[in-house]
Amino acid sequence: MRYATAIDPKELTALREQYGAFPLERVSLDVGPLFFAKARTPIGKERRAEVLLLVQGPDDRVLVHTKRFYPRGAFRLPTGGIRTGEGVEEALVRELEEETGLLPEAKRLIGVLAYDIRHGDRQVPFASYAYWVRVPSLDVRPQDESEEIAEFRWVPWAALPQITQTLYHVPPEWSDWGRFRALGHAFVIRHWTGTNDLDGAGNPNRHERIIE
Repeated sequence: MRYATAIDPKELTALREQYGAFPLERVSLDVGPLFFAKARTPIGKERRAEVLLLVQGPDDRVLVHTKRFYPRGAFRLPTGGIRTGEGVEEALVRELEEETGLLPEAKRLIGVLAYDIRHGDRQVPFASYAYWVRVPSLDVRPQDESEEIAEFRWVPWAALPQITQTLYHVPPEWSDWGRFRALGHAFVIRHWTGTNDLDGAGNPNRHERIIE
């Protein structure tokens, strides 16, 4: 089936059948003209949404990265575009392999965060499909050099709230991007752990108690 919108009702139904109930949240994000233009026309490829990846290694640390052009000290969880016509699960495997060279040993849908990205009286829809993914190795080898990844780090769960706060406080010229990225990280922290501090994280069965 070809999916063309950020959130497709039939795709949501299929994901519920596969994973059970999961949180679906909607947020509005007011941005400036430059970020809005990029949101409307993703560079280099059609993109209807993204996968947001909480990648857990064999030692239980999670993967974050920064890119050559990011503000100093700004790390984040990996993401990857879901192409128009591509399913979420297809994009998950493809993007994980492109960014890390690894394939998932286990995966679970954390939830979906839907955005109305707004500038003035215009808006564009977008969505982050957040996944927990376990990989078999800490040896990360990006397959796509165009991503310009400067550094990967494996960090403890407890580091994610501070990483999120750093995204909220990037320099002014990066503030729209930082707020957008921070919202996804905060969503993962809330719904993967059931808390705001990542204590007790890592048990996928915790999701079965989350009611949409």
